[in-house]
Amino acid sequence: MSIWPVHPHPHHDELLSSWLVRIAHANGLKVQTFCHLEFDKRYEVWNRDIDRLAPEWLLYTIQTKTGLSREQVLNTTLLTYQQKLYDKYRAAGQLSWITTLQIYHRKRRGHGLQFCPLCLAEDKEPYFRKSWRIALHTFCPKHMILMHDRCPVCGESIAFYRQELGKPKEHQFNPLSTCWQCQFDLSKSIMHKVDVWDELVFSNWQKMLLNLSVKDTQINQETGDHLKIMHHLMTVLFSSRLAPKLHAYLCVQTGQAFQKLEENKTHTSWESHNISERHHALGLCWWLISDYPNRLLNAWTDKAIRYNHMLKDFNDCPESFVKITKFLNRNLNRSLYKS
Repeated sequence: MSIWPVHPHPHHDELLSSWLVRIAHANGLKVQTFCHLEFDKRYEVWNRDIDRLAPEWLLYTIQTKTGLSREQVLNTTLLTYQQKLYDKYRAAGQLSWITTLQIYHRKRRGHGLQFCPLCLAEDKEPYFRKSWRIALHTFCPKHMILMHDRCPVCGESIAFYRQELGKPKEHQFNPLSTCWQCQFDLSKSIMHKVDVWDELVFSNWQKMLLNLSVKDTQINQETGDHLKIMHHLMTVLFSSRLAPKLHAYLCVQTGQAFQKLEENKTHTSWESHNISERHHALGLCWWLISDYPNRLLNAWTDKAIRYNHMLKDFNDCPESFVKITKFLNRNLNRSLYKS
């Protein structure tokens, strides 16, 4: 195979889907035309989440025709978060901390691709980041503004690869920051400054987001365990069945206004919820584990959560958390824990 005439390298932290659209445009072709020519019409590129599940034929062709290494190509996919945000990659089902696109044919029913308008505005060539697919990434750690997960004008999901569909006479390419449905410039979206209601919470949160955008960032055992615990607490918080008092309790403890968390039956996980709900709940969970395990023990003492709900469906539970919950069993003497 010969290398593509123009083969731009991926930008820092760029998603595979974003990079592939830029390659097509750099070669003067519409996205769908380019993909049909290069990957054969028998293979459909955009009816799957290629950032999470890129097929071998796609990876091989991109690697061969850009002249980049396998590692460089894979670094544009969400596989780079294995052993950081989730232990083991799986093709189906929910990946911890990864937002969902809810793909139906070539449409995106979910709002899993987020963006920071200021980042897009500052880009010489607007592109979409891998870290914007992390459910923890509800605000931009650089600009300290809330992220968006849809076009603020028409409400559609972000699907930059659809910009040219249904426009056979259109031969000019819009920046990736253009909404495919209404052509609004997403970089001009309204900006909401983050309410830093707890300095420690938001400082730790900001550092985590900045670290996750760096290629070779390592997550140590303690940080990894805390992420697993917080992920589980988010699941508990979004469940009306598990610990129904916990949400209200945390709002009182932190002084935050109560915000209803919709338990939509179509959502398979809390990662599918909108940014506003996730940001609110994540802040509460960050606060809960900021003084770990003391605040969690206090929540149990105040009957906001039961010990058995702390372990419910917690399949990758850290051993330290198991020990704590065992001591919270009302059949045991809590003094054992203190000793």
